[in-house]
Amino acid sequence: MIWFRPQCRVLFVCTANVCRSPLAEGLLRSRLHAMGLGRRVAVRSAGTSVGQPGRRPDPRAAKLAAAAGVSLRGIRARPLRARMIEHSDFVLVMEHRHLAEVASLMPGQELPGNVFLLGGFAAGRGQGAEDILDPYYGDLHGFTEVFALIDAALSGFAGCLEERFAAP
Repeated sequence: MIWFRPQCRVLFVCTANVCRSPLAEGLLRSRLHAMGLGRRVAVRSAGTSVGQPGRRPDPRAAKLAAAAGVSLRGIRARPLRARMIEHSDFVLVMEHRHLAEVASLMPGQELPGNVFLLGGFAAGRGQGAEDILDPYYGDLHGFTEVFALIDAALSGFAGCLEERFAAP
């Protein structure tokens, strides 16, 4: 439950909401706290195809997050809904196919202008950013690579948020 009125809402989207989007949610919350923006930005995550609503993040993701000092406590898998998209200032998806899945929830509309590919915020990447692929069926090494990609992209995104709140 959010006990403050955020000035900005960020929603991360992946497939099952147990690997990538919980990592991104936890990492961004940690960054925002360190930047002093933790109470100004609400961060959540959801999945386009959640098989087990209420499921905790994958243990491999939780292990990597804990090793980096990032908490995933309280994060549970939940399905993406149109109202989540409508009530978010930024919707950051992991793969190009998630862009189409988000658009399908908004019948009669084009892809909302607040939806972006998270990988596009990574330094040195252009608009044709690579997808951040699902590590679920791989080993811990795959999770480590995904963690690094998300962390790099969040560096760029956090800079955008910092600029947004620095503007008069």
